[in-house]
Amino acid sequence: MVFWEISLYSLVQGITEFLPISSSAHLFVLESILNWSIPGRTMAIAAHLGSLFAVILYLKSDIINIIDSLFKVKINIQNQNITLLKSLIIITVPIIVIGLFVFKNLDEKLLTLNVIAWSSIIGASLLYIADNFKPQKRDIFSLSLLECLFIGILQVFALIPGASRAGVIITAARILNIKRIDATKLGLFTSLPTIIGAVLLELIWLINNALNNALNNEIYLYILITCIMSFIFAYLSIILLIKWLKNRSFTPFILYRILLGIIILYFINI
Repeated sequence: MVFWEISLYSLVQGITEFLPISSSAHLFVLESILNWSIPGRTMAIAAHLGSLFAVILYLKSDIINIIDSLFKVKINIQNQNITLLKSLIIITVPIIVIGLFVFKNLDEKLLTLNVIAWSSIIGASLLYIADNFKPQKRDIFSLSLLECLFIGILQVFALIPGASRAGVIITAARILNIKRIDATKLGLFTSLPTIIGAVLLELIWLINNALNNALNNEIYLYILITCIMSFIFAYLSIILLIKWLKNRSFTPFILYRILLGIIILYFINI
């Protein structure tokens, strides 16, 4: 494992985590090319932590407002921050419950290049339909409980490698006529519990499979570097994505995902 590999891994994780193009797909392809096993999973933890810190920094004002509203809930029951928090909880519950089952029983079976390719193509196609044939007229504070449950159920499909969690959330939100930037912010908000959950599951995997193999001090330096670089790339990615969506659509990401799926299918079938 060398510095350029760490840099590439951090770059890919940071850029793809919050774009609707599936970070898990890109990381799996990268790990396959670099032939990473235990170090690769270790780096995944560090990379996800960096991404987590990036989204917390970007949403810090919103997070502070939500926390502040929790102490004022009796004063203002209709506070929109409390409404958003309730929405996020409802959206998150299905993927946490079903995610534990998938991780324990289907994780290895689903993580294949063939699955990644097809889920990338299908996910991109659905996003295209939702993004180009639905108006932009609602914000995330207008979601009903039933609509949040709808988004939460659809988010379960993000457990399929290549489907893209951000892509699924954005697609579901756009189906409900949520504005592009608001749909993206919803993807950022819902990433907090899912990334935390992913980190915890990866830590459990590491404890069960890797700690018996002594990790040298060099690995810990790589973990720190990966976390810092992933944080930087993820934060820049979020800023540029929001800036892009002010006047443009998700079409470039859609075309990229379809092309990626086709290329993967080509190479696994030649």
